[in-house]
Amino acid sequence: MKKTKRGIPNTRSSVSVALGLALMAIVLFLLKDHLVNNPKNAPAPTGGQPVSQTSTPVAGTTTALPASASKPETPSSPPAAEAAKQRPEASVCQQTADEIEGFIKGLEGKAYIKAYGINEPLPDHLEAIISQLLSNPPINANETSDLLTILKNNSHVFRVIGIKNLSLLKDILTNEHPSLEQLFASLYSWSNMNQDCLDKASLKLQLPLAKTYEYAAFFLNTLGGKSYLSRRDPTTRILIRYYSVLIVNQAIKHSMNKYNIDLYYHLRAVMKDISDNSTLEDQEQYLDTLRKIQTGH
Repeated sequence: MKKTKRGIPNTRSSVSVALGLALMAIVLFLLKDHLVNNPKNAPAPTGGQPVSQTSTPVAGTTTALPASASKPETPSSPPAAEAAKQRPEASVCQQTADEIEGFIKGLEGKAYIKAYGINEPLPDHLEAIISQLLSNPPINANETSDLLTILKNNSHVFRVIGIKNLSLLKDILTNEHPSLEQLFASLYSWSNMNQDCLDKASLKLQLPLAKTYEYAAFFLNTLGGKSYLSRRDPTTRILIRYYSVLIVNQAIKHSMNKYNIDLYYHLRAVMKDISDNSTLEDQEQYLDTLRKIQTGH
């Protein structure tokens, strides 16, 4: 194909052809130098690559690729699971404390919390509620021996912390529903920290196995505990039963299962409830954990 250029005679002589190519090379060089020195005049990139000025590339030239195309992106930090393995125990301890304290701090500015008119720092108030409950366990032995014991268990939480604090806890469970899975996981993780961690961390909440076991037994094995769970929403009910199973399993490992709770039935029941609830974010992780416990039974 032949093209006629303005100011260049259209001749077939080799001299004219060479002169034409030389002029084209000079124009392209000047145009490239102009774009490099004046980036504002450069055409906008499309699809992450620069737009070519000609329909076909000039012989002997290459188009530079952006950095992102020349090599894969390096993640700024390792995946969460790997990061957890690399963190020292002290770091995991403080991180768990930070998660719980962060959750409580986030509650302080909320209108429904302020409406209770609590006259002390909210962390202190909630820790006091938990301490009251742990220091006054429900009745787990011979609950059905008389009607009075059943009635006491049915109203156990109300009798220990009072109507106002019971209402506060219910409001937190309702209003912070999207955060419950993370909160329960952090609390359970905190309950398994060693004493050195508990002594050094800023969080002063204590969740000893001997006391949390009493409530795990209450929710799994008593009429009062089951009655309480029946009044909660499905997610809260499943999470409480799931972590109750984990706590009882810990008690079995440490020869502290004084009520001789057999987890066989509870494992099957909780696994079914979790399988039927697709709204749980960590559904598969819960099932995997329960299967491992089941294998050991």
